[in-house]
Amino acid sequence: MIQSESLENSKKENSFVKGVFLVLLGAATLSTKAIFVKLSLQHGVDGTTTLMFRMIFALPYYVGVLLFSNRVKMKSLSSSTWAKVILVGMSGFYLASIFDFVGLQYVQANLERLIVFMYPTFVLILAAWIFKRTVSRVQIIAVFITYLGIVIAFLSQDFAITERTVWIGTVYIILSAVFYSIFLVFSDNLIEQMGSVLFNSVTMLAGIVAVLVHYFIVYGFVLTGFEWQVYMYGILMAIIATIIPSLALTKGISLIGSSNAAILSTFGPVVTISMSYFILHEPFSFVQGIGTVLVLFGVVFLSLKGNVLKE
Repeated sequence: MIQSESLENSKKENSFVKGVFLVLLGAATLSTKAIFVKLSLQHGVDGTTTLMFRMIFALPYYVGVLLFSNRVKMKSLSSSTWAKVILVGMSGFYLASIFDFVGLQYVQANLERLIVFMYPTFVLILAAWIFKRTVSRVQIIAVFITYLGIVIAFLSQDFAITERTVWIGTVYIILSAVFYSIFLVFSDNLIEQMGSVLFNSVTMLAGIVAVLVHYFIVYGFVLTGFEWQVYMYGILMAIIATIIPSLALTKGISLIGSSNAAILSTFGPVVTISMSYFILHEPFSFVQGIGTVLVLFGVVFLSLKGNVLKE
């Protein structure tokens, strides 16, 4: 009996360690997205084109997942459920993505990651507004700390050179965080109905199709003539910053829970900031460091006390 309990505890511990590793892997790989975007922008393309290549190279994987999904489960879903999933997917993977990629044309990758990381506070606000959930004093304090960190990091930028562009980029990135928050707020019930794998595939495909339609309307069917680095970064983004994190985070959350995953995801901005400094050679000041610490502290505090992060 004791041996059986010991074996069970050992399995749980191993599962938890595996889950922690997968969430950290997912957070780290997802955070490379801004770096790849910045590298791609150096080769004469804009954010929309960069996003298009990320999506088009990720498309075969998600089509494959959908083809091998549970047909019985898919047929059991109502048309209204499918409509909701598609709309949610367009919010999270089209609108949020396109605002993010365009915003990266104007702001540093380290600032982008911090602003996007405001999404837990937006989730809290939207949940309180739409679902009438009570917001505690502790949650309000956590939101205040997070916003204070963002303001400090924002004001540390070199406004003498980029005042207008920083403002423009910040607005775009905030809109990205808002639409990603909308995606999260409305995902819970849909994931319960569909399962995380099918939900992830359908929402991604909805976002991919919307991005491609947007690109083809604006730019036409132009897929050739770019520098080879643009294609390379598109492939790397599709694999490293899209497919791997979607697999790692989904499995990791199933092993350790969304609250623990939310806290561990604070590792992501640290990765982006480090890579932006060493790879992109973006400046990182002491004041910006203070803002970063406040943002991470606010998000962790919110996760611990509020449990508002829903994957």
